[in-house]
Amino acid sequence: MTRTLSAIGLSLTIFLTSLTATTAPARADEDVGKILAGLALLGIIAAVIDDDNEPVARTHRPHRPAVTPRHVQKRKVAPARCLREQWTHRGVREVYAARCMRNVAKFAPPRNCLREARTNSGPRRFYTKRCLRKHGWRA
Repeated sequence: MTRTLSAIGLSLTIFLTSLTATTAPARADEDVGKILAGLALLGIIAAVIDDDNEPVARTHRPHRPAVTPRHVQKRKVAPARCLREQWTHRGVREVYAARCMRNVAKFAPPRNCLREARTNSGPRRFYTKRCLRKHGWRA
């Protein structure tokens, strides 16, 4: 929009300058004043056009998540009643039973934390404490 207005102003100035030069008799003192006024006007128009070509400086504000009070925040907490002891060749490990976690936990546990151990009574699926902790869960 401002470019269009600047172009119209520039063409109007050039037209009026040529019109006044042909209709009035030439006098040196008046011509010098008109030339200086025309040059000043051209300088102003050039500055406006130059300002339009510069990119707009935008301030970058980093994204900040909305802060909510601690009692309102939803936490991923592993239910204590799902905690089981799993016997392994290294000894006893505390793990969370997969079926219990699916049924009782408020959030779905991460899929890549699901482990399976083969026992005499069949395979046992569970989630390890360490993996859950890495994914933001609290024991």
